[in-house]
Amino acid sequence: MTSESITSWAKIQLFFLILVTWLALPATAQDAAGKGFAGDGTEISYRTIPGASPVPREGAGLTTVEDLESFIDGFVAAQMEVRKVAGVTVSVVKDGELWFAKGYGHADIERGVPVDPKQTLFRPGSTSKLFTWTAVMQLVEQGKLDLDADVNQYITQFQIPATFPEPVTLRHIMTHTAGFEDGGLGYLMEASEEGLLPLAKALEDHMPERVRPVGHATAGISSSYSNWATALAGLIVANVSGMPFDEYVAEHIFRPLGMTSTTFAEPLPEDLAPRMSRGYMYENGIFVAKDFEFIHNFGPAGSMSTTAVDMANFMIAHLNDGALGDVRILGQETAQLMHSRIYSPNPHVAGSGLGFYEEYVNGHRLIGHGGDTLYFHTEMLLLPEANVGFFMSVNTGGEAASVPRDFVRAFMDRYFPAELPQLQAKADKAQDLAKYAGTYRPTRHAYTTNDKLLTAMFSELKVAPTPEGRLVAAGLGEVHQYVEVAPGVFRRVDRDDILAFTTGEDGAVNGLVGVFSFMPFYKLAWYDTSSFHMVLVGVAVLFFVVAIVAMLRNWKRDRALERNGRLARRNLGLLAVVNIVTLALLALTFSGGIAELMFAWPASFKLALTLSLVAVALTIVALVLLFFVWRERHFSRWSRIWHTAGVVMAVAFLWFLNHWNLIGYKFG
Repeated sequence: MTSESITSWAKIQLFFLILVTWLALPATAQDAAGKGFAGDGTEISYRTIPGASPVPREGAGLTTVEDLESFIDGFVAAQMEVRKVAGVTVSVVKDGELWFAKGYGHADIERGVPVDPKQTLFRPGSTSKLFTWTAVMQLVEQGKLDLDADVNQYITQFQIPATFPEPVTLRHIMTHTAGFEDGGLGYLMEASEEGLLPLAKALEDHMPERVRPVGHATAGISSSYSNWATALAGLIVANVSGMPFDEYVAEHIFRPLGMTSTTFAEPLPEDLAPRMSRGYMYENGIFVAKDFEFIHNFGPAGSMSTTAVDMANFMIAHLNDGALGDVRILGQETAQLMHSRIYSPNPHVAGSGLGFYEEYVNGHRLIGHGGDTLYFHTEMLLLPEANVGFFMSVNTGGEAASVPRDFVRAFMDRYFPAELPQLQAKADKAQDLAKYAGTYRPTRHAYTTNDKLLTAMFSELKVAPTPEGRLVAAGLGEVHQYVEVAPGVFRRVDRDDILAFTTGEDGAVNGLVGVFSFMPFYKLAWYDTSSFHMVLVGVAVLFFVVAIVAMLRNWKRDRALERNGRLARRNLGLLAVVNIVTLALLALTFSGGIAELMFAWPASFKLALTLSLVAVALTIVALVLLFFVWRERHFSRWSRIWHTAGVVMAVAFLWFLNHWNLIGYKFG
């Protein structure tokens, strides 16, 4: 659920939507092939591209349990060795039954406890959201919630400000088009239960800004994944049902489905705590156990603990349109609406249903949700056309985080393969691709708080054309080439991944979609790119060093100057020291990644923010003294020019800090 940590961002923790059907639209208007309509009647069906989309092979599908076990055994064994994974838990369902469940490795290495798919609890992170959305839809069925009503009418503890004219609705929240920024550093997790807050209090204390108007089903780059908004939906479930969220889900989902080893509660109940897997990182050649991650402040977004076998029951229920045997947690039409394609950033890329995001792999439509904490990483996907579902989770961070994502492709290639048409780029079209060149950033990041730098700056995608008529996309730890297969739509040369570019009202390219439906990218201006900011900081540091050297070399000589001249050089030198120390503290804060930053901001970061305020004051003084340096002609002309350049770079550095919300205390 955490984003992921930035270190595991290449998997992007899958964030996913839930939109709900418009009540006037009959369920038959949407089908398992990914057809659907927006509320205004706009068709948002998924469309293949002849000659570019994969063609599924005939006769595909699971064959025998023995073959499946052999395949998964081989996959997991290789991944555990290469990716350094402590433990893995897996379950696969087919035709309403648990087909396969198995644990690999250890839940507790020191005590020698193996992973048991029935007994060992893992933390599936954002996969938890599917239970929150299922709870929402139960209350919609009962007429207690209206998907298109202002959510403020369901919130008694606080209100969402009317930043834009249109109110936020559950439909917006479930499609991640409510327009909220997303952060989490310093407060998303707690190191101990003493830091846990009541859900309403946590939401009120950490309410994000609405940074864009609410979107709609065909709005392209309007969506932005939000943990806070999902947690808000959990609060609404509690307010409307009259039960704490944890208890509601236990009573209305877990117990009916026989999920006796699943809970949202933190700390874990006494009967479940001994069966919880440890979380691990592979450090310096050994597996290092980590403490339990408390996410209860935003629990409905990702605090669930569960087993692979329990998750099998949930998968079967949704594959059976809400039913597990004689038990039903959702009406058939409601379940089908949750699974239907309702949000579509582009007809050629994956969209989402109500909480279930889509993936198209080898020409087959999958729905589900992945999730990440710092030390657990999960995928849960359903293949409705084959009545198959699978769940995989690992208990190790770092490189191990990619194992569940890799399993999706390996599973589909093995059991649902396809022929992928070869693509030929057109060199004569290379010049036409220049409009797509640029740097793109995901909409999902902080915009107004101190964690903007880490959530935004290091997550860019750079796109450039090649002379052969392809596009190269580099970012998220990978580099791939794409060929245009429809206007503004590109397929990866060696796989069926699709990128589609969006345009603004002026017709200029302004973003791209296709990485994930809730993770569109917007195009950056040159001055907003990380490369520009890196150069700016590098040049500023050089001038700061010059200013410090000039101050020290001329310290005695400047005693003979008038007061303004003497102060000008010394103030600029002091300002340079403050700015360099500020940078060093920021580097120290972020050098260890974001693991510890999810719990609290360290003293180094708070000191850096304090020094940034000192820098503001010193920069103002430097500008005033610069006026006197020129009017009173202090120093030589060449020295005055260098001094002026130093002051200009100090102002530019302040702009850098302000751009990333690093002046003053703007905690989320």
